[in-house]
Amino acid sequence: MSRATAIPPTPPVQTPPPSDSSSTPSGSSREVNRAVGLISVMVLLSRVLGFVRDAIIAAKFGQNAITSAYLYAFTLPDTLWMLVAGGAFYAAFVPVITEYFTNGDEEGAWKTYSIVTTFLFVFLSIVIPLAWIFARPLMEHFIAPGFSDNQVVPGLGLVHPLTMAVQMTRIVLPAQYCFFLGTLMMGMLQAKKRFLMPAFGPVVYNVGIIVGGLAFSRQLGIMAFSWGALVGAFIGNLLLQVWAIQGINARFRPSLELSFPGVKRAGKLVLPVIFGVSLPQATALVNGMFVANFASAKSILEFTNRLMQLPLGIFGQAIGIAVLPTLSQQAAQNDMTAFRRTLNEGIRLALFLTVPTSILLVVLAKPLIAVVYQRGAFTAQDTANAVPALVFYSLGVWAWSAQAVVARAFYARNDTWTPVLAGTFVTFCIFVPLNFILTPLFNVPGTPLLTRGPALATSLASSANTLLLLYFAGKRFGGINLRRIVVSLIKILLASLPMSAVAYVLYSLFAQFGSHSKFLALAQLAGAGGVGLLAFLVAAVVLRSEELQGLKAMLRRKRRRQQAV
Repeated sequence: MSRATAIPPTPPVQTPPPSDSSSTPSGSSREVNRAVGLISVMVLLSRVLGFVRDAIIAAKFGQNAITSAYLYAFTLPDTLWMLVAGGAFYAAFVPVITEYFTNGDEEGAWKTYSIVTTFLFVFLSIVIPLAWIFARPLMEHFIAPGFSDNQVVPGLGLVHPLTMAVQMTRIVLPAQYCFFLGTLMMGMLQAKKRFLMPAFGPVVYNVGIIVGGLAFSRQLGIMAFSWGALVGAFIGNLLLQVWAIQGINARFRPSLELSFPGVKRAGKLVLPVIFGVSLPQATALVNGMFVANFASAKSILEFTNRLMQLPLGIFGQAIGIAVLPTLSQQAAQNDMTAFRRTLNEGIRLALFLTVPTSILLVVLAKPLIAVVYQRGAFTAQDTANAVPALVFYSLGVWAWSAQAVVARAFYARNDTWTPVLAGTFVTFCIFVPLNFILTPLFNVPGTPLLTRGPALATSLASSANTLLLLYFAGKRFGGINLRRIVVSLIKILLASLPMSAVAYVLYSLFAQFGSHSKFLALAQLAGAGGVGLLAFLVAAVVLRSEELQGLKAMLRRKRRRQQAV
């Protein structure tokens, strides 16, 4: 294991962790809860806009080869973003920068930022043009093998989806400059615990896609949404972050002094992080490859995966983003007691928020898809085709959320190899073989039911990866108070029993009034889901779930802010 830190490496603490029996939130947990509340609101807004965007695309073009072409067009740019900057540079960059700020070395932090930004710009100026040139062979042979031109789409006639996917890929690729450079600025802001503007960037991005698509889809077809993505990325992920970073006295001086200590530390961390944080993108890429022969399958997987990502983004990723600066600061101060407590509280909060939502996604999959997507060209049959994929994707929500927290604990300790070992093992030894086994197993010729295989493989692989990371975390950090996590999980599952029963009964009662009505689907979703969540909260109060304390603290702070306005 390669590790380099500004302070001497600290071996795992061998003394037993404290009992952490108090239910009162600690200072660090209050700080994390505050950040989680802010990020969750912004992520929720972004996700809602994302669903509005997807609903508009689905209504205008349906669930077919055209929408699959649009979704495939983002695979290459999104993979580049995830591998190079979206996860890797952020996860390797923030702990190093936070350490500089914690030690009062502002100059070192900004110099590291300047060098990494300059290097990334030069690197991208080579990679993005190459990706633009080779977009078609990459699409044909790696991203979507079997996806072809000359397909007949009802209502549109003969179309050329492969060519369209390549053209839209080339439109979106330049936007990666905005994502890459914007991510580093977001990292600086978050290291200073400024979370608002970084969280607001995706909101503007989605607004750009929606406005561009609505304004120009009549002239440009589905490609209008790609142009909207380019403009949205430029405004939200670049211009907005440039403006925000001025508020923390940014000091950018172009430099390629790659031997600077902070850059060397981040560089040693970034390569393994690439493999560790890119598993979600890798799963989407592999899933798309296995279903490329069925024209609408990519649309089904993408639309349902984004529904599954809603609780993951609002809760799991928000908690992960919020705890990283706190964990990094505690690691830099060598305060392992506080570090373990923050990690334990983050995991339990992630499970408390995502286990019940995961169950509700399974129970209410059909009305959820109908409410979000079913209109215009997206028919009731499209909804029925997508339900199995969402059910199987939803089984892994808890795992992705917990993984988002645990992985960042390793990054905060500059241990990037442990998540790599777990992720690489799971990807090659579990995920890919499961795709080979489950995709044909669930395949029914002439139907999109083969999407169940990749969705289930994704959930099983994410669960295995999270369990491995939890095991390694206990070894690496001198224990994570696993008993407390298990007790909380048992309470969460017990509280979920009345929730799932109530939600299923109400869903079944509403279903007796019809099967395809949009109003009925909304009533099922609001009635069964709302009463089900209320039953969960009541049960959690009866069971005295500690995680309610963090939620109450967030609500009290929100109420005080509203009263102060």
